[in-house]
Amino acid sequence: MYSNKENINILTSLLIEWGVTDAVVCPGSRNAAIVHNLSECGTISCHPITDERSAAFYAMGMALCTKRPTVVCVTSGSALLNTAPAVAEATYQHQGIIVISADRPAAWIGQNTGQTIPQPGALGNFVGKCINIPEPHSDEERWHVNRLVNEALIEAKKPYRPSVHINVPLSEPLFDYTVKKLPAERKI
Repeated sequence: MYSNKENINILTSLLIEWGVTDAVVCPGSRNAAIVHNLSECGTISCHPITDERSAAFYAMGMALCTKRPTVVCVTSGSALLNTAPAVAEATYQHQGIIVISADRPAAWIGQNTGQTIPQPGALGNFVGKCINIPEPHSDEERWHVNRLVNEALIEAKKPYRPSVHINVPLSEPLFDYTVKKLPAERKI
């Protein structure tokens, strides 16, 4: 069973469509549903590493060895910032990684709540593309999430292989795994 969060299911489906086979995953409550989906899908191998900085460098090493973009998935807040050294290194070596960060809903940012920093754009010029994929509530919003994820994965597959950042804001409850199969998503 998969998460009931449509943005996570669209993301997971498109990672599979784009041929992503490896994800380095870090512990956290906010990103647990993303990690669950990556593990559940059966086509992406998950490699757990506790420290985000180490995990991002491990993902970079996998990308260098496989010549394919590798995911590093982190929880919200400063966890994302810990990936920056490896993201920069991977981008400049033309073996970019796909950073997936869980996030709080936009309404929580700047409200003195733990682990709430402005995450979109946090990796600056070290990524070729940064997208924010909110939880969709209509067909048009689902189409938009699909388009954004496709655009990020197109960027990740360019010949000079920059890193990309996919930020995923998630509302509570986080741990509802009631969806039986991933949606069929269009690959652009």
